[in-house]
Amino acid sequence: MEFSSEAVARDLTGQWCVVTGGSDGIGYAIAERFVAAGAHVLIAARGAEKLDAARIRLDARSDGSQKVLAHRTDAGDRESIAGLFARIDELDALNVFVANAGSGSIEPFLELDVVVWDRTIGLNLTGTFTCVQSAARRMVAAGEGNRSIIAISSIRGLGARPGTAHYAASKAGLNQMMRVAAYELAEHRVRANVLSPGITQTSLSDGNPEVRTRMVEHVPMSRAGSTEDMAAGAHYLASPSSGFVTGTNVVIDGGESLW
Repeated sequence: MEFSSEAVARDLTGQWCVVTGGSDGIGYAIAERFVAAGAHVLIAARGAEKLDAARIRLDARSDGSQKVLAHRTDAGDRESIAGLFARIDELDALNVFVANAGSGSIEPFLELDVVVWDRTIGLNLTGTFTCVQSAARRMVAAGEGNRSIIAISSIRGLGARPGTAHYAASKAGLNQMMRVAAYELAEHRVRANVLSPGITQTSLSDGNPEVRTRMVEHVPMSRAGSTEDMAAGAHYLASPSSGFVTGTNVVIDGGESLW
């Protein structure tokens, strides 16, 4: 699907949005959507070369007044996350934070190694918690304006499929962590929501087209989601239009989780 910014409301003009895992896939599409909505954007990811290339592409989509920055970050490493937030503290504000960085693999339960378990939990759950808490503290201190935290989860955190024990556990934990965060942050008018994609066409799923094809067979809308589908959902949760929405899990999966 070719992305077009023509129909995107510029309802984030002048706001600062940060996206982890923002150099590729869903994270990049979200950052691209935010730029189209008029925001200043900082993307964070591990790979320096891909990160810089993504920043250049996003900057080319800006209107010239927008700032597009990049910061190399390992979202599974606490010191690296601290470095990211030191950079964020140099910005004019923090309006939207998207915790998108994550990873997963297929591992049969009886063969699942504790090293893989720890790595997945460390990035998808502990790393996300560290990012979300750090963003929330800054937003609470700011005390005004549009303030939204979005964690990218997965429908695997809602159901059970073979080979996903470590990944599903990390995402289910993320979902509940965000519900509690939303409850506690509501009095500060900081919104905290989850977006759960189903099977999505990304460079990662492009590497396993046969698996994606099999999964699409169980999608009532008969296709994989696009990164733009996910970005549209994130845009809503980031924008003032969702000003009374918190603690929810927006599922974007074409009905896949109904199976």
